[in-house]
Amino acid sequence: MELNDLTIRKLALPKGANIYFIGIGGSSMSGLALISKSHGYHVSGSDSTESAATKKLVSAGISVIIGHSEANVPRDTDLAVYTLAVAKENPERLACERLGIPVVERGIFLGYIASHFSKTAAIAGVHGKTTTTSMVTTILSHAGKRPGAHIGGVLSEIGSNVLVGSSDYFVTEACEYHNNFLHLSPFVSTILNLEPEHLDWFKTYGNMKEAFYSFGGNLPRDGYLVLSADSKDTRACGSHTKAHIITYSLTRRKRPQRLKNALGEPVLMHFNAENCRVEDRKDLSPEEYIRRGYSFTLMLNGEHFADVTLNVPGLHNVMDAMAAAAVALSLGCTPSEIKNGLEEFKGTGRRYEYVGKTAEGAFVVSDYAHHPSEIKITLDAAGSNAPGKLLAVFQPHLYSRANRFKQKFPDAVRAADKVIITDIFAAREKDNGRINSARLCDIMLEHGIDAEYVSDFNDVASRLLFLAGKNDMIMLLGAGSVNKIADLLVEK
Repeated sequence: MELNDLTIRKLALPKGANIYFIGIGGSSMSGLALISKSHGYHVSGSDSTESAATKKLVSAGISVIIGHSEANVPRDTDLAVYTLAVAKENPERLACERLGIPVVERGIFLGYIASHFSKTAAIAGVHGKTTTTSMVTTILSHAGKRPGAHIGGVLSEIGSNVLVGSSDYFVTEACEYHNNFLHLSPFVSTILNLEPEHLDWFKTYGNMKEAFYSFGGNLPRDGYLVLSADSKDTRACGSHTKAHIITYSLTRRKRPQRLKNALGEPVLMHFNAENCRVEDRKDLSPEEYIRRGYSFTLMLNGEHFADVTLNVPGLHNVMDAMAAAAVALSLGCTPSEIKNGLEEFKGTGRRYEYVGKTAEGAFVVSDYAHHPSEIKITLDAAGSNAPGKLLAVFQPHLYSRANRFKQKFPDAVRAADKVIITDIFAAREKDNGRINSARLCDIMLEHGIDAEYVSDFNDVASRLLFLAGKNDMIMLLGAGSVNKIADLLVEK
């Protein structure tokens, strides 16, 4: 029996109930498994391959089977959770159907877990979800709010992508793919940015915008919708909610006068950042220098709110910090708690993550960026902090995305002195023959980018070790497996 948002809430799941996760090693699934265990459920699951996530689950006392088989599913399972990557023909899904075990998709289950908290904060947008979710989690934690959290990356401060929590507060990324964020019922929602993405699912940008309108519309009357005022499409989401609107901006000092919610109420509060600067401090080590963040004055409604110095680089992180401040304020945090939390934030895994140095002294940094906008802001930030040359390795993610944005990638990587393109990470897709990395490389060369195509990761590493010298920066970009190249580069 396939459960939806309503039927899962009618399912009696007392403490001790058995929940089985099909695809338990995924970043979201592993977090949900840990949260479920903390709620008193008996948790087990399977995955196709062993990973750091599955090993961590095992160390937490969760049984994980590598490989999928009908025999894996315990006969006393009360609920099975699966991801969209698990096909209907998966033997474990078929076993659940034959045994009459209720099954539910991961996004719906996340909504069910979040429904246990009265103060859920849901962070949506095409870019910046993981960082902003992590910033909010850090602020709430340092403010003593004891939040639960479900993050798409490992928060360095806690060494995990999940925080169990012991209060009414829960912070989660809200992914738009397959309308998954519509399963959530938050108290405060954030829309960081909005531009075409996941059109393999939405088909048109108009459909995607409608989904975001619904996301904002799901908020309660006494809730809050936090919006970037620097994007017309993001601002447009405000007219579809009855909740209070909070905006933030790098370019606007005053709140958007024309923006009103569905009840005709104007923007309640507006944050902006002034005097943004990167301190050229001589006391920083080279490792600290490449991660220099902006210092800025955070203003609220034209008045001084806090002076903040970030420990993560790039103006995009100033934007994320303002969004996080708005969410934290709506959840009752004070200016000093917000300032302290933002300054304590040290980043998340694969979001401008410093990995180490090569034998020649080049810095190796890994980042999840795979959309042209993400790649551009990441490389721009890296270029401003790199003491030497900036060398980028780009692993395109999905054939459909690579084909759709093939003419945008050249501008996205222009800040790099050298770009190596490796094979497309297919993930859930099959090669349709329309695009490949060799063709992407040709397009970059046509646009004046110093690019080359190298397929094998060992060959990529050899090329980088030849090219990169002391104080150069190697940036590994992509949402797939490109971060594995770091193991071939960093001196042990």
